[in-house]
Amino acid sequence: MAMDEFTDIVIVDLDVNRTTWSRVHSSMRTLYLKLDREPNPEWTRLFYEERNSRVELKRHGLWIEDGYIVFDCLLIDVDDYHLPDIRQSIDYANARSRVLVEVRHAEAERLRSEARSEAHMLGALRASIRSPATAPSEMPAATPEPLAEPAKIVEPVATATAAAESAPEPESTPPDTQIEPLHVEREEALEAKRNDWRARFRAALHRNK
Repeated sequence: MAMDEFTDIVIVDLDVNRTTWSRVHSSMRTLYLKLDREPNPEWTRLFYEERNSRVELKRHGLWIEDGYIVFDCLLIDVDDYHLPDIRQSIDYANARSRVLVEVRHAEAERLRSEARSEAHMLGALRASIRSPATAPSEMPAATPEPLAEPAKIVEPVATATAAAESAPEPESTPPDTQIEPLHVEREEALEAKRNDWRARFRAALHRNK
């Protein structure tokens, strides 16, 4: 039986060759009603569930084995009491089995739909995660602009210092032996004025004390 379909179980025959004397009473017989197939445990449980919900005075014993419903009875009560009683339980088990199969089918479809939806979401998530890694890198590794600024600020100072260091030093004063006589005279005059200024400054300082 496929999960998404159910075919009713029905009585197809009375196996006369299996008919025996009942152990309940010598006037009774044990009859074997052949089903079209062996019922599964769920169907059997539903059959007994319905049967146990009602009370019938004519019942003397019933069980299911090897694809047969077996029961003890008086032969004169089979048509009027036992067959209608048994068929009512069969109809209930068939109807409930159809519902349960449909419920399982709907649940399985729901799970498949959720699995497809989840697979789609995972695929989209995977694509979004993988796209930055697979896309060609057109831009160099970004270096934050503020981190580059300090180097630019220091640059002028370093340049100025380098320029100062690389600038040619002023030519040293030629030795005294190479100074022209005119320059020597001017230097001596300036030195005399400096000595005079020093003497005046010292005299004024002495007076102030």
